[in-house]
Amino acid sequence: MKFFRYIMIQLFAYVIDMGSFLVMLGFFMLNPMIANILGKLAGGVFAFVAHRNITFKSNHKKDRAAQARRFFMLSLLNIPLSSMALMMLLYGVPYVVLAKFMADVSCVFLNYWINKTFVFVAQK
Repeated sequence: MKFFRYIMIQLFAYVIDMGSFLVMLGFFMLNPMIANILGKLAGGVFAFVAHRNITFKSNHKKDRAAQARRFFMLSLLNIPLSSMALMMLLYGVPYVVLAKFMADVSCVFLNYWINKTFVFVAQK
Protein backbone atom coordinates (compact mmCIF):
# COMPACT_ATOMS: atom_id res chain seq x y z
CA MET A 1 0.00 0.00 0.00
CA LYS A 2 2.87 2.36 0.80
CA PHE A 3 4.39 1.84 -2.66
CA PHE A 4 0.99 2.57 -4.24
CA ARG A 5 0.78 5.87 -2.30
CA TYR A 6 4.35 6.63 -3.35
CA ILE A 7 3.53 6.09 -7.03
CA MET A 8 0.33 8.17 -6.83
CA ILE A 9 2.13 11.11 -5.23
CA GLN A 10 5.01 10.75 -7.68
CA LEU A 11 2.49 11.01 -10.51
CA PHE A 12 1.22 14.33 -9.12
CA ALA A 13 4.79 15.50 -8.53
CA TYR A 14 5.61 14.43 -12.07
CA VAL A 15 2.79 16.56 -13.47
CA ILE A 16 4.38 19.52 -11.67
CA ASP A 17 7.87 18.49 -12.83
CA MET A 18 6.87 17.90 -16.45
CA GLY A 19 4.59 20.95 -16.55
CA SER A 20 7.39 23.18 -15.28
CA PHE A 21 9.80 21.53 -17.72
CA LEU A 22 7.48 22.21 -20.66
CA VAL A 23 6.90 25.82 -19.62
CA MET A 24 10.62 26.42 -19.19
CA LEU A 25 11.39 24.69 -22.48
CA GLY A 26 8.59 26.18 -24.59
CA PHE A 27 7.79 29.56 -23.10
CA PHE A 28 11.19 30.58 -21.74
CA MET A 29 13.18 28.66 -24.41
CA LEU A 30 15.59 27.27 -21.82
CA ASN A 31 18.08 24.50 -22.50
CA PRO A 32 16.55 21.05 -21.73
CA MET A 33 19.08 20.44 -18.93
CA ILE A 34 18.22 23.72 -17.15
CA ALA A 35 14.50 23.14 -17.68
CA ASN A 36 14.91 19.64 -16.24
CA ILE A 37 16.60 20.96 -13.09
CA LEU A 38 13.94 23.62 -12.53
CA GLY A 39 11.13 21.11 -13.10
CA LYS A 40 12.73 18.67 -10.65
CA LEU A 41 12.99 21.38 -7.99
CA ALA A 42 9.33 22.35 -8.38
CA GLY A 43 8.12 18.75 -8.27
CA GLY A 44 10.51 17.97 -5.42
CA VAL A 45 9.04 20.52 -3.04
CA PHE A 46 5.57 19.09 -3.55
CA ALA A 47 6.85 15.51 -3.30
CA PHE A 48 8.63 16.15 0.00
CA VAL A 49 5.54 17.54 1.71
CA ALA A 50 3.20 14.90 0.27
CA HIS A 51 5.48 11.92 0.91
CA ARG A 52 6.21 13.10 4.42
CA ASN A 53 2.56 13.48 5.33
CA ILE A 54 0.81 10.89 3.16
CA THR A 55 3.14 8.19 1.86
CA PHE A 56 5.37 7.60 4.85
CA LYS A 57 3.20 9.33 7.49
CA SER A 58 6.33 10.63 9.09
CA ASN A 59 5.15 14.08 10.03
CA HIS A 60 6.60 14.60 13.50
CA LYS A 61 7.82 18.17 13.85
CA LYS A 62 11.12 17.14 15.39
CA ASP A 63 12.04 15.07 12.31
CA ARG A 64 11.08 17.65 9.68
CA ALA A 65 14.43 19.43 9.29
CA ALA A 66 16.44 16.20 9.20
CA GLN A 67 14.03 14.66 6.70
CA ALA A 68 14.15 17.76 4.52
CA ARG A 69 17.96 17.66 4.50
CA ARG A 70 17.99 13.97 3.56
CA PHE A 71 15.25 14.40 0.93
CA PHE A 72 16.96 17.29 -0.80
CA MET A 73 20.33 15.53 -0.59
CA LEU A 74 18.62 12.68 -2.47
CA SER A 75 17.38 15.28 -4.95
CA LEU A 76 20.93 16.52 -5.39
CA LEU A 77 21.79 12.96 -6.40
CA ASN A 78 18.64 12.42 -8.46
CA ILE A 79 18.84 15.62 -10.52
CA PRO A 80 22.25 14.89 -12.05
CA LEU A 81 21.38 11.19 -12.41
CA SER A 82 18.17 11.92 -14.32
CA SER A 83 19.84 14.75 -16.24
CA MET A 84 22.65 12.41 -17.36
CA ALA A 85 20.07 9.83 -18.39
CA LEU A 86 18.18 12.55 -20.27
CA MET A 87 21.35 13.73 -21.99
CA MET A 88 22.21 10.18 -23.09
CA LEU A 89 18.66 9.49 -24.27
CA LEU A 90 18.59 12.70 -26.32
CA TYR A 91 21.23 11.15 -28.59
CA GLY A 92 18.85 8.38 -29.63
CA VAL A 93 15.33 9.61 -28.85
CA PRO A 94 14.16 12.36 -31.20
CA TYR A 95 11.50 13.75 -28.82
CA VAL A 96 12.72 15.70 -25.78
CA VAL A 97 9.57 15.03 -23.74
CA LEU A 98 9.74 11.28 -24.37
CA ALA A 99 13.43 11.23 -23.45
CA LYS A 100 12.70 13.09 -20.20
CA PHE A 101 9.90 10.67 -19.34
CA MET A 102 12.15 7.67 -19.97
CA ALA A 103 14.97 9.17 -17.89
CA ASP A 104 12.63 9.89 -14.97
CA VAL A 105 10.97 6.47 -15.00
CA SER A 106 14.40 4.86 -14.82
CA CYS A 107 14.92 6.45 -11.38
CA VAL A 108 11.57 5.62 -9.68
CA PHE A 109 12.40 2.36 -7.88
CA LEU A 110 15.78 3.57 -6.64
CA ASN A 111 14.21 6.77 -5.28
CA TYR A 112 11.43 4.85 -3.50
CA TRP A 113 13.93 2.58 -1.78
CA ILE A 114 16.14 5.50 -0.69
CA ASN A 115 13.15 7.49 0.59
CA LYS A 116 11.77 4.51 2.51
CA THR A 117 15.10 3.40 3.94
CA PHE A 118 16.99 6.64 4.61
CA VAL A 119 14.82 9.74 4.29
CA PHE A 120 11.53 9.19 6.07
CA VAL A 121 12.73 7.28 9.10
CA ALA A 122 12.12 8.52 12.63
CA GLN A 123 15.12 9.90 14.46
CA LYS A 124 15.90 8.12 17.72
